[in-house]
Amino acid sequence: MRFRQLPQPTQWAAFALLGLVLFLIWDQYFWWKLRDEYAFGFIVPLFVAYVLFERWPRLAKGLIGDADTQEAASNPSSDGPASTFSSLLEKALITISVLMVAGGFVSFFAGSLYRAMEGQNLISSNFLAFGFANILLGGAFLYSGKKADGTPNPLKERWHLALLFLFPALIWMLSVPMFNAVYKTISTFLMNKVAVVVYHSFDLLGYAVVREGSVLKLPLGDVGVEDACSGIRSLTACLFAGSFLGSVYFDKLWKKVFLVGTAMVFAFINNIFRSLFLTAWAYAKGPTGLDTHVIVWGQDLGNVHDFTGWVVLGLTVICLLALVKLFSIRLEYELKPGETL
Repeated sequence: MRFRQLPQPTQWAAFALLGLVLFLIWDQYFWWKLRDEYAFGFIVPLFVAYVLFERWPRLAKGLIGDADTQEAASNPSSDGPASTFSSLLEKALITISVLMVAGGFVSFFAGSLYRAMEGQNLISSNFLAFGFANILLGGAFLYSGKKADGTPNPLKERWHLALLFLFPALIWMLSVPMFNAVYKTISTFLMNKVAVVVYHSFDLLGYAVVREGSVLKLPLGDVGVEDACSGIRSLTACLFAGSFLGSVYFDKLWKKVFLVGTAMVFAFINNIFRSLFLTAWAYAKGPTGLDTHVIVWGQDLGNVHDFTGWVVLGLTVICLLALVKLFSIRLEYELKPGETL
């Protein structure tokens, strides 16, 4: 087993991180069970384990090495000023990593202490998740300085090894509820934007609709956008889907960031369509019509409101998969004799 070939300090660090993860799971389990929009947290540990398993060959190669990397490391090259800049940059990154690990332990300890004093609460859960992310990312860079045989890792290799832990580190900050003030700010912003788009859409089509804040007054009754969902729930789930897909399918950081950003855009746009549909449904059948259950092949799929929420999530994931496929296409063209580009 190649894990046993790792330096003993690295092995102990891995076991310590595993202990922190188990504590993190125990802490966040409460929120996954309490809030439906964070139910995806139950599969987060499985997805993290899959990502680490899938990346283990690259991690092992960077931390343990092979014949080629050992031979290259035994013949380092010097580039004069470029080498000096690289050395300064490495020292700066090491300093940042040390601060991240130290700050991460302070945050994790503070979260644990506050949880012990006050019980389950959002402050301690967010401090724990934030602390673990800093410990893992900072520690990944620090412990990748040398391979198992003592040969130093180039700065570029250390950077790429640390980035391999980006998803396993940051996903825990997404699977715990955000602070209530932040949640309320984002939710209110989304509700107002959705209400404005829906109002103007119906107004342009000639339907009688009056908007008062996030409430739409329809002929058969009032509908609040909060009843049609502001979109923050689907936004959270889609961010998780985008993060996982970007982590698994893409190596370049800009592609990962772009996919996560696109997931947010897709979630918002699809939720607009959902809100338009729900408003049209309430316009025709009244607000109580939103409680109508969807029955497919004898199976109760929930009321119209909840069912369309799952549809939005499914459509967003399909859009993300299509984008992943598009980004994975490599254009190849074989020139025939006499042809030029």
